[in-house]
Amino acid sequence: MGASQHGFLNNAQRAKADEFYTTYEAIDAELKHYKTDLRDRHVLCPCNDRPGKSMFVQWILDHMGEYGIASLTCTSYEAGRDTLFDDGTQARRWHVGNDGRTGAYATEDLTSRPLDGDGSFDGPEVETLLEPGTLVLTNPPFSLATRFMRMIGRHPDVDYLIVANQNLITSNDTLPLVMAGRCVAGLTCHTGGMFFHMPDSYPRTGTGIRADGAINVPAITWLTGLKTAWADKTWTPTGRTYEGHEDEYPKYDTIDAIEVSSIRMIPDDHTGLMGVPISLFQRWRPDGEFELVGILSGGTGGYDKASPMIGGRRKYNRLLIRRRAGR
Repeated sequence: MGASQHGFLNNAQRAKADEFYTTYEAIDAELKHYKTDLRDRHVLCPCNDRPGKSMFVQWILDHMGEYGIASLTCTSYEAGRDTLFDDGTQARRWHVGNDGRTGAYATEDLTSRPLDGDGSFDGPEVETLLEPGTLVLTNPPFSLATRFMRMIGRHPDVDYLIVANQNLITSNDTLPLVMAGRCVAGLTCHTGGMFFHMPDSYPRTGTGIRADGAINVPAITWLTGLKTAWADKTWTPTGRTYEGHEDEYPKYDTIDAIEVSSIRMIPDDHTGLMGVPISLFQRWRPDGEFELVGILSGGTGGYDKASPMIGGRRKYNRLLIRRRAGR
């Protein structure tokens, strides 16, 4: 991805106009693994998911009968609030229940009514839709993702499956969910990038542009609390050892932990604390090989805020892990 694309993403995030729309094929690749989780579920798409525009809505409509999804509710954001896909209409709520058919549903099956407020995902009208057992399915605006996860944290009986930047797991609102086993990586997009549809004003230069105009955005992943996503999180020993190779694993200045610069270098014989790249999250599960102790980042005070410094030089953010006893 060229520098112009990165610059546009950064500008969009600052302007809170970063509502990139996930492609149907990316949604299908992930959701087809959750057929059991979707059965009898009330699905909520609360982040400006307009019928006819949001592929999350379209996918649920296409699969509601086949998967036995109980209902779909989606909401839009009020016009004139810097949304990229504004169609000039008042914020609305759409809903359809499963009537027992086995085939697909259509947008014409949705009933609609206007919302009194602006349709914000954590506004009172929308947040009250988060009843126990609801499955939230959406792509939150990148600039509001920490606020979205804060809302998820307020509803422990609600499940979710969302698209987000991988670094979201280091935020104060997401890390507690990770530590509690309520946030793991999804089952696809482990390469760190995903294609999104963009408005016509988005620059189409550089690499990572598809023929249909969709643009690849780096460091994107699925995040979910569904245990189905634990299935592919197996760990294979690397064959690396700490003993006899201590010089390859320097210790941090203020933390009794070793620096592991690549997940391919995680030593099989080390039981102490290790700082490892955030990419390990794609293979981490709460009951797996490694206990997640916290995050090494740029703050101070506690493992989840400690800065990974070696010889006075700051390293990249790291997950702080240790091998579970007997593993």
